[in-house]
Amino acid sequence: MKTSINFYSQYTVLVIFFALAFLSAALSPAACAEDIIGPSEPVLKRVEVEVGVPEKYRGVSVGKLTVPKGLSVSVFAAGLGSPRMAAFGPDGFLYVTLPKRNMVVVLPDLDGNGVADSVIGFARRLKRPHGLAFTSEGLIVAESGRLTLLKDSDGNLQAESREVLSELIPEGGGHWTRSVVLGPDNGLYVSVGSSCNVCIEKDNGRAAVLRFSLDGEGETEAGVLYARGLRNSVGLAFHPYTGELWGVDNGRDNLGDDLPPEELNRIMLDNDYGWPYCYGDKKVDPDFGSMMRCADTTSPMVEMQAHSAPLGITFGFGLDLVSQPGFNFEDMLLVAFHGSWNRSVRTGYKLIGIPFKDGTPSGATIDIVTGWLAGGGGVWGRPVAPVVGPDGALYLTDDYAGVVYRISKEQ
Repeated sequence: MKTSINFYSQYTVLVIFFALAFLSAALSPAACAEDIIGPSEPVLKRVEVEVGVPEKYRGVSVGKLTVPKGLSVSVFAAGLGSPRMAAFGPDGFLYVTLPKRNMVVVLPDLDGNGVADSVIGFARRLKRPHGLAFTSEGLIVAESGRLTLLKDSDGNLQAESREVLSELIPEGGGHWTRSVVLGPDNGLYVSVGSSCNVCIEKDNGRAAVLRFSLDGEGETEAGVLYARGLRNSVGLAFHPYTGELWGVDNGRDNLGDDLPPEELNRIMLDNDYGWPYCYGDKKVDPDFGSMMRCADTTSPMVEMQAHSAPLGITFGFGLDLVSQPGFNFEDMLLVAFHGSWNRSVRTGYKLIGIPFKDGTPSGATIDIVTGWLAGGGGVWGRPVAPVVGPDGALYLTDDYAGVVYRISKEQ
């Protein structure tokens, strides 16, 4: 009996000891909530603002937008019809493609007041021009079926000469747009969309990124197939530090509201990104795919809401915008979601940011500018292409409202 009492007494002491130790650890500063559930993500504070409309554009109809606190939005240029891709030239002026008008325009702001002085036709009678890239020789425009070099020799903001660099880019088809970026290797990278929603292409230059050399070394006029399996990668951009090529890809239709995801891909030489056999992280397409075919494809770095229609992209390097704790727009990839057309509930119609760290995506997508999709499902604008200006502001084309916005610090 004595032995039994001693055993239970010792057992009770041990229970009390471990209970106190557990409570002490739980209540210590080191065991705060974020150690258990992870650090809380910073929240970007955003406010609704009126889009500023200069006196010269008073007839333009725009709504309200929700932007990061401390920023404002104004109309930089209006009455453009359907502006698409854009690029700043070495003269500091914004150049914009108008595919429906078969022209490229330039929007000078000589007095630096944040409003385009005029709309000047830089080049006309083009063939559905879309992508733009400046080189030391002039302005490269990606047209339907060809790459053309435009030169303004006398600086009068009109191209006096044009030279066709290649006419062997696939043209037309279900996805007619052609985007172009200049790489750190002095190569021109051209995105060519698929000819269909989902099919087996006969031309391997479609649903691909092609590379053209400006110096002609080791290249053919048709260019070199750089990467494939990219259904429609309208937005291309090189990372300012790593020099790697990134692109957003538009997934196929008719798989429901939430499939397949839109993709952000690190586009690398000779990689296959799956279309039309697979989508997302090696998911098998019901029409053409198989587990075996998808095994060796490259998965996206980021998956995004289906049918958002990502178009133009840019890294925020050079932006001089108000920052909030935990946010640095210079370290983000900015993506314009043009918006859905075949979803039961509309999605997209906004500008988002994808945080980057050490050259790779480092967090979930963040809404930067919203409001084009109004209550009740109405739409008054469709963003296309964000571009960082030499003044540190962000410029954004809208092919529905026919304007270019300027997003800057609140005055």
